[in-house]
Amino acid sequence: MSKIHVMLAALLTVTSVQLTPKFSKKSVRQPFPETGFWITESRPGQAGTIVRYYANSNHLVSTTIEPTNLDINRLFVRRYLNRKLAAELSRDSTKASIQKLYETN
Repeated sequence: MSKIHVMLAALLTVTSVQLTPKFSKKSVRQPFPETGFWITESRPGQAGTIVRYYANSNHLVSTTIEPTNLDINRLFVRRYLNRKLAAELSRDSTKASIQKLYETN
């Protein structure tokens, strides 16, 4: 009887290990930009959102005002802001978006 219990426990262990989901490094629901970051600022009672784009070195690259209120909880809004960040960093003439040696991981 104990042999059967051991076999069942081993079988359950093997099947539970095989059924665990594989997690990727980057979540689909959280698209993070490759370089830099952005910050949004919305003022209550007013239309529009102020978006500030920064390089990795915390250098402010640009500030823009979007005509509508952006809901950053929405996936397509975060993707939109990431595309705009990439465009702003490519136009950065100060080259502050280049990662400095002391900032490497």
